[in-house]
Amino acid sequence: MSQNVHGAPAPVWGLSIGCLGTAVVLGTCCILTLLAVGTSPGSLVIGGLLAVVVAPFYAGFLLWLDPLEHEPPWLLAIAALWGAGVATFVGALSTVILEGMSTVALGLDATAADALGSVLFAPVTEEIAKGAFLLFLFVMARHELDDVIDGIVYGGLVGLGFAVVEDFGYYLISLAEGGVTATGILFILRGVLTGFGHSFFTALTGLGFGVARTVSSGPLRVLAIAGGLTAGIAFHALWNALAVATAMTGSVALVVVMLVGYPFGILLPGAVGLAVVAIVHARSRRRAVKAALRHAVEEGLARPEDLETLTSPWRRRARQLRLLYRYGWRAFWVRRRLDIALADWAYRQWHRSRGDRLPRFLSAFEAEALEARIRRWQHELDRLLVAPAG
Repeated sequence: MSQNVHGAPAPVWGLSIGCLGTAVVLGTCCILTLLAVGTSPGSLVIGGLLAVVVAPFYAGFLLWLDPLEHEPPWLLAIAALWGAGVATFVGALSTVILEGMSTVALGLDATAADALGSVLFAPVTEEIAKGAFLLFLFVMARHELDDVIDGIVYGGLVGLGFAVVEDFGYYLISLAEGGVTATGILFILRGVLTGFGHSFFTALTGLGFGVARTVSSGPLRVLAIAGGLTAGIAFHALWNALAVATAMTGSVALVVVMLVGYPFGILLPGAVGLAVVAIVHARSRRRAVKAALRHAVEEGLARPEDLETLTSPWRRRARQLRLLYRYGWRAFWVRRRLDIALADWAYRQWHRSRGDRLPRFLSAFEAEALEARIRRWQHELDRLLVAPAG
């Protein structure tokens, strides 16, 4: 299928997004309903607040890693909801099935089967379930997965959504069995000290998909994706193994490792490492965007001031806010859409210089379609700027 003459996305794109959105809404409603059954309203409120209170800080960190490109808010929300609904449900169900099969096949008792499920099955099934969203982006939404930065951001948000719902479930259990004090201690451990864990695990998978997006060799793509997923599974399994070993042995040393070693020895350096990768890559991406915009200026597609403004998030937002103040909401909206389209056009030119073209069902997001929209919005913006402010 191809786009229509007006540059509208092909039906297959809308259908795939519709199916994805339906899946995440149904999955999230289903898992939250299962958790809420038999739980008191007070526990739901306390557990819910504890589950979401630190999430905005982690989300802000992830979005800060990608200052140049505007990711669609609805797609960012779907990423988080995929982790919250689909990945938690699929991961938990798959783990239960594998635990049951191992119990029968290996003759394990309940304790051994639970330990095996936590250390081996859960990291594999959960990271694959979370990574499935990144696979969707890689196959069906390549125009939104440009490079490693996008992979880290989307992967991190999927993991964050997963962590919120999983923590919610643990807080409800703790409130029922140990009360508010025990739940507060659990919040410090899961929400504060290791709250970035699932984001880190799946960001590594996203990093692999991002690398695969920027190489042309098929074997290298497979290797990059497999490497990122394996790294995410390994760090996930390490955390679960520490939790299981601590619970089984009651070792003070393992408690110290969980409270200090893992958060500050793995998660904090991991977050810093992701930030360094994103910052270094953003510098090279900024150069590529500026080079493409120079070409756009020569063609009359962009204005000379766009060279510096579009590669600086602060200047871009300041220009948009000035238009909002002087000319109103419509000028602000058109300027914002124009800035997004120019940045997307620059990224498409960068990808095409590397031999990448979008599939036909995404042709509405190809450079030619973006150029048509840019010229239309620039014409409308020029008309708004000469009209008296309303």
